[in-house]
Amino acid sequence: MKAKKILQRAGMLGLSVTALINAVCTYIFFQAFGRKKERSFRLHSKKSSSLQEKKYDARLSSRKTWLSHQPFEEVFLNAYDGLRLYGRLYSPQDPQASEKDCAQSSSSRKSSKEPATILLCIHGYHSDGINDFAIFTPFYKKKNLTFCLVDDRAHGRSDGHYIGFSFHDRYDCLTWANYLANRFGPDCRIFLHGLSMGAATVLSCSNSDHLPSQVKGIISDAAFSSGWDQVAHVMRVRLHIPVFPMLLFYDKICRAIGGYSLKYIRPVDCVRHSRVPILFIHGDADNFVPTSMAYKLYNACSGPKQLLIVPGAAHIMSYITDPKAYQRAFTSFIKKCIHNSPHKGIESGAK
Repeated sequence: MKAKKILQRAGMLGLSVTALINAVCTYIFFQAFGRKKERSFRLHSKKSSSLQEKKYDARLSSRKTWLSHQPFEEVFLNAYDGLRLYGRLYSPQDPQASEKDCAQSSSSRKSSKEPATILLCIHGYHSDGINDFAIFTPFYKKKNLTFCLVDDRAHGRSDGHYIGFSFHDRYDCLTWANYLANRFGPDCRIFLHGLSMGAATVLSCSNSDHLPSQVKGIISDAAFSSGWDQVAHVMRVRLHIPVFPMLLFYDKICRAIGGYSLKYIRPVDCVRHSRVPILFIHGDADNFVPTSMAYKLYNACSGPKQLLIVPGAAHIMSYITDPKAYQRAFTSFIKKCIHNSPHKGIESGAK
């Protein structure tokens, strides 16, 4: 009888602990992956405001002001599951042209042998197209590039309640890529430029059979190699909670509410069979997405590839830390992809 009571109490205790862990993981999921109002800047450093972040924030504000005076076209697309996706299309030719006019300008470029070069820009976690990519846009404009700043599902002006963490977003990215390919024609050159979660998204598209042939390359800035490993890193380093068994419970919540498992978010597997060249960029002071993940992704990639590691750069700070090195790597990579010239191996460090 005494043993039976002990077993009953142990069972009740086990159920109580399980219920508590499940409640904590559910709370974390809604805080981490639930839709939130985007902020003008997202802090990733341990300090509340580092000098690097202050520099970024000031530069971002001026770039957003500059971008607000540039003409653009609003684009709405339907995702594979019915959500409405939003993007802004900026063109050096005629940004507010209709699709018919755009097709005519595309024909004109074809006749003059100057096909459009287009960037599809996929932002990161709890941000939007403008907040993450405004910093790059004067450079894009200077290079005479057409660029499309999209809002991921559950971000900005796109529909959705829960962040896809690159799982659902990879299908949305392919939807955008095929839209741009159909709109600008068979001769256009499309490059996918992703930051952080957006970088993991574009890498997850690299081996897809649905990637249009017009996509010539991918620029991945601060991507994580695995959704499981990234969440484990955040739990261990930033939240200071035990990865086991919390991550197992958390993954069940992701499946039940988000519709995906972290185990199936593996950009590192996708790049092993990439159909296009990839430029990997990462800061060596990134404490949000470990720099080791950049090396893991680069080493796994079996196709044409380049790697730029920027000394002193925190998470998604590579461009603001050393814009010249970033621009050199970016420009040379696009030229090599367009002209189908052999790619160099590693290009590490900021010169």
